[in-house]
Amino acid sequence: MNLFLKRGFTLIELLIVISIIGILTAIVSTNLQSARERARDSRRKSDLQAIHQSLRLYYSDYQGFPTGSGGVINGCGASGTSICAWDSAFSNGSSTTYMGHLPLDPSSTSTNQITYFYHPAGNNNNFLLLTQLENASDLDKVDSQARCATLYNGNIAGYVKDSTKDYVVC
Repeated sequence: MNLFLKRGFTLIELLIVISIIGILTAIVSTNLQSARERARDSRRKSDLQAIHQSLRLYYSDYQGFPTGSGGVINGCGASGTSICAWDSAFSNGSSTTYMGHLPLDPSSTSTNQITYFYHPAGNNNNFLLLTQLENASDLDKVDSQARCATLYNGNIAGYVKDSTKDYVVC
């Protein structure tokens, strides 16, 4: 009878094992969340670079960057002045497509679309593209703000600046 009782685990041993598994799970899930944030931030940076390139193509055709208001690009349609909706094509309506799809922020959902922010500047000779990064320790945002300091430090109508999160392309 004594041999049968000694084969199992005690309640304390089980609680210790369960608590160790819980601690390991918490550590792993925290690291996964951080990795997801960095991945979304990387996508944001990549999206802004792609939009930047398409705006350069537009500049080549029209000798100026498109106008804009409220964070939206006004450079679509045959006249090159119609609103280009985010999550649609950036095209002059007939022959030239500058970007097949103006992307949305990777945190967007079908019910909550989060867009990037476009701000024309300097008589349509400059522009800013803005987004907010999730990873607070990402040093790219500081470099981007410094690179675009002249435009970023000015008044950007309709955009609430947060220098701890803003990533800027100019």
